[in-house]
Amino acid sequence: SERFEALGASIYVKSYLRRYADLLDEPAAPLYERLASRLVMPTPDLTRAPRAARPKAGFAGRILGALAVLVVVGLAWWGWSHRRQAEAVPVGSRRVSRRLLAVPVARAGAGSARAAPEPVAPAPAVSPRAAVAPGAATARITLRFPAASWVAVIDAAGRSIYRGMVAAGARRSFEGRAPLHVVLGYASGVAVRIDGRPASIASYVGRDHAVSFDITAGGRVLPAPPGAGG
Repeated sequence: SERFEALGASIYVKSYLRRYADLLDEPAAPLYERLASRLVMPTPDLTRAPRAARPKAGFAGRILGALAVLVVVGLAWWGWSHRRQAEAVPVGSRRVSRRLLAVPVARAGAGSARAAPEPVAPAPAVSPRAAVAPGAATARITLRFPAASWVAVIDAAGRSIYRGMVAAGARRSFEGRAPLHVVLGYASGVAVRIDGRPASIASYVGRDHAVSFDITAGGRVLPAPPGAGG
């Protein structure tokens, strides 16, 4: 109601505040300083004796004043504690939030810069028939695959004529500078023709069904030397 004049002299207000602060287990000084800026407290005239005819009215007024002080102090304490919490918590939260938001962004940017792949030129298309210098001895091999297999064919100069998967049932022919180096990932049952003539590679197939062999300029099939690349 903002009727602070009903609270009485400052000595009474201090007494009320001290008792109320003791109940709340809070210091009374901050509450009194907060109320002092809003209250205009009359100074008691100690030279005047209280009238004997108004003891009941004075006692009732003090009770009402004490109740008013309790209400005002309670509201003031609630507002003061609420503001203290509001000032303490969000500041730390904002600082933490800024650190959390700033650091990962920088790291993410650095990680993106490191992870960005450099452009790679596309691999040139490989023809089953490599270019052969005039007069150079060549070899030609034709393969028919009953099952899918990985295939690599390399000429005498080390150039890859073919490298990749071949589907089951496919028929492929390769020609290049002899000797040709051939690697089959699954050679079981593969039909082989060299320069148009049937040839056998069964004796070179390993337990894992893979095989690696060379084809000479005369059309002979030889086992690949140890460590030959494929």
